[in-house]
Amino acid sequence: MAVYKAMDGAMSHEQFGEMVTATMQAPLIKKAFGSKNPFDMEYQKKKVKKDRIANAISDSEFNWMTETIPGRDADEYTINYHRCGLCALGKQEHLEELIPYMCAMDFISADLMGGVLYRTGTLAEGAEKCDFYICKKDSKWDKERKYGQQSKLQKQGELGKWNM
Repeated sequence: MAVYKAMDGAMSHEQFGEMVTATMQAPLIKKAFGSKNPFDMEYQKKKVKKDRIANAISDSEFNWMTETIPGRDADEYTINYHRCGLCALGKQEHLEELIPYMCAMDFISADLMGGVLYRTGTLAEGAEKCDFYICKKDSKWDKERKYGQQSKLQKQGELGKWNM
C-alpha cells in the first residue's frame, strides 16, 4: 500500500494487483512457503494451538483473529479468519479498495505449499469471515471439489432425461 500511495495516482488498482502477484513469486517468498508442509496432522494441531495463543495475546484490529480446524485427514484443513489486519490497515489508509488484490495472495501461498484454496468469501468483500478450505493438490478432497459440482450437474441432467 505504501508503494501505491507513493505513486500518487500513477498506479492503477490492476497494476497494484500485478505488483502483489509478482512479489509472491519472489524466490525468497517461494522458498518460505515451499518449505512448509501444512498437510500433516501434527502441523495442523500446532496451528490450532498457535492460533489460540495469538488470538489471546492481542485484541488489536491490526491482528488477525484466526480459527484453524484440522481436516478429516492430513490432506485438508479449514481456516476461518474472523478479523483481518490487512482490512484494518486498508481502512486506516483509506485504501479499502486495494485489499481484495491482496487477498489474491492467499491462493498463491496455498499453491506454493502444494495446496488448493477454496473459499466463498472474504472480509474485504463484506463477508462475515474469510473461509479458507485448503486441500492438497490432486488429493481426493481436491478432486471431490473440482469434479463434485460437475458430477452433480450431470446427475441432475440424467434424472431430467428419465423424468421427461
